Amino acid sequence: MRLIMISDTTQVARERPPHGTPERLADRAILSLRDVTVRTAGGRTLLAVAELDIVPGERIVITGPSGSGKSLLLSTLTGRWPVGLRFDGERRGLLDRIGFVPQRGLDALHPLVPLSRQLRAVTSATPARVAEVLDAVGLPDPALQRRRPTELSGGQAQRAAVALAALTKAPLILADEPTSALDHESRDQTLRLLESVLGPEQTLVVATHDVTVAEVLGTRHLCVADGQVSENTVRTNLQKVGA
Repeated sequence: MRLIMISDTTQVARERPPHGTPERLADRAILSLRDVTVRTAGGRTLLAVAELDIVPGERIVITGPSGSGKSLLLSTLTGRWPVGLRFDGERRGLLDRIGFVPQRGLDALHPLVPLSRQLRAVTSATPARVAEVLDAVGLPDPALQRRRPTELSGGQAQRAAVALAALTKAPLILADEPTSALDHESRDQTLRLLESVLGPEQTLVVATHDVTVAEVLGTRHLCVADGQVSENTVRTNLQKVGA
């Protein structure tokens, strides 16, 4: 069974700032990268991150053209890289698990195990809690919840993947192009679900090429170009969803 939970057991001791000293972003970070590079076996640099701190409750959007390194940045946040790549630098985490929403919802689910049953098995959530979250993501029909994921539409499978991420209660949720396979209506519904189902302390990081996603969802905006990561300010505007 494909699990959405990615364990992260990296632990880091951090000193608290003296009383009265403003707390830095790094002091609140649940995950930090410092002087990070990811290279091929031949030495070609695919990703470079000078400094990145992620704190609880953020909504971070990563944009950039295809092949720029967005997915590789997500892999670096999880601490897992494709075979053959070399990581250098510092990655510090205070996480016990990381959730992941893929581009195709079906990729997060076992195709043949009935939906509600596998959500209970993977997350240890009660039947009532599973039903509650599935209802929240727009899958309230008990008959539909008993279907196998292969019997769901693409939009329904994506909603199920969002439900799975929410049920893990992971402090960090990563989503790789979660709306790219959806039409505009389904995209807007998925954005609303991501925002409403996740708790205020859960951090969401979304890689996307869709400017609307960045405008609607992000409180921070990271840009990736030729493997170089930079940060821009983006205005959150939830009113634009479905407009």
